[in-house]
Amino acid sequence: MSCLRYHIRYLFVSVILLCLGGVFTLQAQTGELRRPFQGVRNLGMGNTGIGLSFDENALFYNPAGLASVDSILVGFPILVEVSEDSVSIVNEISKLSGSSTTADVVELLMGKRVHFRNLTDLNLIMPFGEVMTYGVAGGYETQFDLGVRNPVSIEIDFGFRLDEITNFGFGMPVARGRWLVGAGVETVKRCDIPLKTITFGEVLSNTNLSSSFGSCDLNNLTRAQTYNFGFQRRLETASAMKMIWGMSAYNVGGLKFNRSDNETNPSDQNLELSTGLSWQPSWGPVRMLYAIDLRDLTMKHADDTYCQSNKGTDCIWKRLHIGTEFGFFPIDSGASTFAVRAGFNQGYFTYGFEFNPLIFFRFLNIQYAVYKTETGNKIGDRPDKRKVLQINFGF
Repeated sequence: MSCLRYHIRYLFVSVILLCLGGVFTLQAQTGELRRPFQGVRNLGMGNTGIGLSFDENALFYNPAGLASVDSILVGFPILVEVSEDSVSIVNEISKLSGSSTTADVVELLMGKRVHFRNLTDLNLIMPFGEVMTYGVAGGYETQFDLGVRNPVSIEIDFGFRLDEITNFGFGMPVARGRWLVGAGVETVKRCDIPLKTITFGEVLSNTNLSSSFGSCDLNNLTRAQTYNFGFQRRLETASAMKMIWGMSAYNVGGLKFNRSDNETNPSDQNLELSTGLSWQPSWGPVRMLYAIDLRDLTMKHADDTYCQSNKGTDCIWKRLHIGTEFGFFPIDSGASTFAVRAGFNQGYFTYGFEFNPLIFFRFLNIQYAVYKTETGNKIGDRPDKRKVLQINFGF
């Protein structure tokens, strides 16, 4: 009987290692700068967005960018993001025979990370001439992280996060359009199991995994509310290049969750100040866009404990984002019939594309991006390559 119970536990662990990877998203080790609702367009451009947002992504990068939207936008995007390790693991698992053991599965996972992010939301951008533009977005984002390491004494990393987010904002031009200003209010309801490492033996000996990894109530999410502000300055001295300089302040007053006295999660998020520069020269049917951002200027991001006390050059590099886009046959200020993108996120190359198959309409919009992000503290520490696909239905 004890032998049977032992094999059942091994089987249960295999189910966790295999099945959970298809349900949640990869969390970072303490150093990843985790931000919800990151746009596919932005990720393909090195995750820039402070000085260039022309669509619903402005709500999460710089609300002042809403003022640049020149048409009504309604979207229902469905996004899926996986790590490169996740893809290779699925391919390898499909080759396993029916007689494969838990040890075989663990060997496949050793040194790899399973990362999955899913985002489904509904957004609306409503411009009122050149006076004011309103935007609202709301939806769910699920993230999961699973890793196996240390072949001598096997360790398992596990983390999970579910966000229900509503973001309402506006942008407006002032001073004859030379300045764009914006503000927004963001409500977050979160279930969070921070990344935790336990040994394989602990998993096998503990029938209640929630006591090992932690748990949260999916039916009773913890709520927080914060405010976002931003501005963009159209630089007249470089009007031929359509240069824009911008700054944003996110989580003004802090994102503070209504936890009970004995709870530590979800963790609060600090004020984040960022700045960016973009320029957009026009050339016939081709729209060129270049951007550079420096995020989290004070290095107070709650998920980066290392840089809060060690503000070196590597911490600045982790916050540097550079990107470009070439759009062919623009539909409006925020989309092209076809666009290719490239950039650098924390020093790693990113790329992506956008395709609107209906040519003159946004009803079906397909976007794809590949990027890499640091999941450790220092530069070069645990880079994770991720692939993102989004299908957006709207107009």
